[in-house]
Amino acid sequence: MATATELLITAAIVYFLHQCFMFYRIRSKIRNIPTVGSDNFLGATLDSLKFILRGHESIKEGYLKYKGMAFKIPTITTSSGWLIVVDGEQMIEELRKAPSDVLSFSETTVDLMQSEIVFGKHAHAHEFHVAVVKSPLTRAFPSRFAEIADEIVESCNQYLPNGSDWVSLNLQKNLIHIVCRTSNRLFVGLPLCRNPEYRKIQEDWTVHVMIAAHVTHLFPKALKPIAKLLVGKVDSMTRKVEKFLGPIIIERLEKDAKYGPKWEGRPSDLISWLIDLAPPEHKNVEDITIRVMLINFAAIHTTSLTLTNALLDVAARTEYIKPLRKEMEEVIGNHGWTKEAMGRMWKLDSVIKESSRLYGVSEIAVARKAVKDFTFSNGLTIPVGYTVAAASSGVHTDPTIYEDPNSFNGFRFSEMRQNGTNEYDPLRHQMVSLDSSYLLFGHGRNACPGRFLAVNEVKAMMAHILLNYDIKLPGDSKEIPPGKYFAGARTPAPNAEIMFRKRKRD
Repeated sequence: MATATELLITAAIVYFLHQCFMFYRIRSKIRNIPTVGSDNFLGATLDSLKFILRGHESIKEGYLKYKGMAFKIPTITTSSGWLIVVDGEQMIEELRKAPSDVLSFSETTVDLMQSEIVFGKHAHAHEFHVAVVKSPLTRAFPSRFAEIADEIVESCNQYLPNGSDWVSLNLQKNLIHIVCRTSNRLFVGLPLCRNPEYRKIQEDWTVHVMIAAHVTHLFPKALKPIAKLLVGKVDSMTRKVEKFLGPIIIERLEKDAKYGPKWEGRPSDLISWLIDLAPPEHKNVEDITIRVMLINFAAIHTTSLTLTNALLDVAARTEYIKPLRKEMEEVIGNHGWTKEAMGRMWKLDSVIKESSRLYGVSEIAVARKAVKDFTFSNGLTIPVGYTVAAASSGVHTDPTIYEDPNSFNGFRFSEMRQNGTNEYDPLRHQMVSLDSSYLLFGHGRNACPGRFLAVNEVKAMMAHILLNYDIKLPGDSKEIPPGKYFAGARTPAPNAEIMFRKRKRD
């Protein structure tokens, strides 16, 4: 009779052979696509793990080596084990236009975030929160701008120095508090947006979700349920938020049932908008709470990273501060602190866009998972189950698209708007516009729906900070600490600091 050791060894051998067989079976369907990295089982398995820390290098290598073509990279972040990357305006446009029932954005997100483990039953739930972001949330921003501006002022007073001496601050640590408070002033209003416990959960939840996703990626498919035991923090934090939101949601639902959805005094906030657009089966505390969390996840993450990058770039190039302040003072003098004023700050918009072009949040964009075979016009076929994306970092630093692409030119896009050859250029080159040459927010119908709110928040925060504070890098340095990469995503250096002092008015 076999011993336990012999059975374990036999099981390990069977598992290894099965994985090897599946690898070559999966690879055979895309064998004609050139590979960055190894093409054999052991080498590709090692490279797929390396993708976590070196994925950005592989994407850049493939973009330069297979210009205008497609290439594949082994990775643990897709269900097939491969990421197919395409290049060129034509292929990006075809990727953008592909129907959602052929190339799916939502299924890509399920893979990337390991949603079936991390979010459980909510992984494939109705995405009515996306419609909320696209419509009532975005429409409400202009009329609520005074509240947003007030929260920026109050939070900067709390987290940035108020004295005339230079003080060095960890940028991300402090900006995330400002971003969270400001976003939640619109989402849930006062006083909850300033509640320390509520805000800490929202700020930390993003980190725990990403940790949970990446931990789950490390487990083979058959063992992924075990990962659930290691990522329970996500669930427990969600339940803590229900403690804050539950009574509010129940009261709204009860009053809606009694008086109809337009009762006098009904708050116009994220909770009400989610209730309005939720299908009947999702009008409950758990479903509304998780959507508030998901919207916070997207809003805090994108906005704080973009703001951090932009402030670092300006602090390293203080020659931009004077012309930016001049524009801000002129525009605010004519239009006040309004959403309209934000739209007229072309130079500020350009600086933030240029910063994000060079130091965005990801090396890829427009990622889609094939739920049906999809064939590009050049004959490249993406089989069912495989993930395809565009190399955004390659596009953003392509010398055929941008002049001197690796240099920071803060007013690059404002000059394009001013010197445009047609009436559409002033709109086409603003940060929120979608274009195959600028992929920070994706492209097509699944582009980031919250980009209008995020960009205007960043502009309002930048304007307030630059008008009220002097900034520079420690030691008057002109060198920004290098960012960190993880699975193709980029964040500013977590230890990056900026010197602040209250600005002296002339």
